[in-house]
Amino acid sequence: MRGRFLGALYRLMDSPLGAVLGALVYGLWAFHINRTAGLSQALLIGAAHWMMSVVITLSCVHLMRTLFWLPERPKHGALLAIAGSLLATYTLLVGVHLWIGTPNILLTLAPGLLPTIGFATVYSGLLLRESADPDSLASRRRAAAVAAAAGEPHARP
Repeated sequence: MRGRFLGALYRLMDSPLGAVLGALVYGLWAFHINRTAGLSQALLIGAAHWMMSVVITLSCVHLMRTLFWLPERPKHGALLAIAGSLLATYTLLVGVHLWIGTPNILLTLAPGLLPTIGFATVYSGLLLRESADPDSLASRRRAAAVAAAAGEPHARP
């Protein structure tokens, strides 16, 4: 039962639906916290933050999977995946909010800090768990990537 739940959680966190749903909360918060900047600016900030959150989530999931497999030891890969995704996430978020003129960047990003750290930690932990099982989606993706890099035909996850 627990393994089934964790497998379903892994698939949701790895899906576009999970990214869109999670980002909706952040976009609404960004709109709310910046509403004093005027309706049009608050809508721009909310929409930009929602869009960035979707792109960041999907990109960081891919980045975490890539970084996870770089070191030889899976635990080191999990730590690298967490650190790399958080660095990429906050570099992009702060940069774009500076660019679009968000007046309350710290307040805009603060509520997402713990969930973002939590997402990176849980997803990397799930990768660590999944990598221990050679029949798991994570292991099959890794095997397919290694096969594709080696030029083997018909490598599929």
